[in-house]
Amino acid sequence: MRHVAERITAKSAPVGDLVVLRALPTAKRRSVGPFVFLDHFGPFTVKPGPGIPAHPHAGIEVITYLFEGEQVHRDSLGNESRVGAGGAQWITAGRGIIHAEKPEPGVVLHGVQMWTSLPRVRKLVEPRYRAVQAEEIPVVDLGGARLRLVAGTLDGSTGPAVLAQPALLAHVIAEANVELKIDAAFELAIYRFNGALEVLSAGESVMLDAGEYLVFGGEPAEGPLLFGGPFVMDSEERLAQAQLDYLRGRMGTLDGVPY
Repeated sequence: MRHVAERITAKSAPVGDLVVLRALPTAKRRSVGPFVFLDHFGPFTVKPGPGIPAHPHAGIEVITYLFEGEQVHRDSLGNESRVGAGGAQWITAGRGIIHAEKPEPGVVLHGVQMWTSLPRVRKLVEPRYRAVQAEEIPVVDLGGARLRLVAGTLDGSTGPAVLAQPALLAHVIAEANVELKIDAAFELAIYRFNGALEVLSAGESVMLDAGEYLVFGGEPAEGPLLFGGPFVMDSEERLAQAQLDYLRGRMGTLDGVPY
């Protein structure tokens, strides 16, 4: 049975005109499985404004999952979609993509944005995007707990976000303690909405307690992990190339970005 091996308290961080709770990365822990970034935003009532301005990503996959509210995604591939509560926006950034997110004004917005690091051989794949609506996400009933399975496979169900390496991302709503069997090779963590990140020990199962939270993890991220703002690469050369590609417009454009 897994137990809590490390506790991390998310720190406030500015994102545009928002303040979010950032649980990953930290000085002591850069990843849990392939997950290298976790920002928790809301709940708050969205004010009129431009939303999250256009910005690039490369070397990662990006999942934005909404507990409440809705927002519009636009990107340099020409995609535009709207996702509501219980849905997700999934980007494989690969060699580079620019995107923007605009929440719906006047509604309560609450969600997370998480990044996974792409394996070294897939860092520079062609970018792609998929909108995942709430009804596409399977619900696994464990008897006393329901898991909305965004990514990974549990009890014969597979989440719609099929990530580049074996991983799990589940939204847990539990009324009682329930044991969950999990791949022993996975690193695993629980993120609670009060900003507490609990990194779990190794094991083949975890006892889920009553409450609402995220369970996530997977096979360890392939290193090295080098962060350069919105880019995560495996070498300084690739980080520098990503920045150059963005500045030269090789990741496309979105409302005049990059300049």
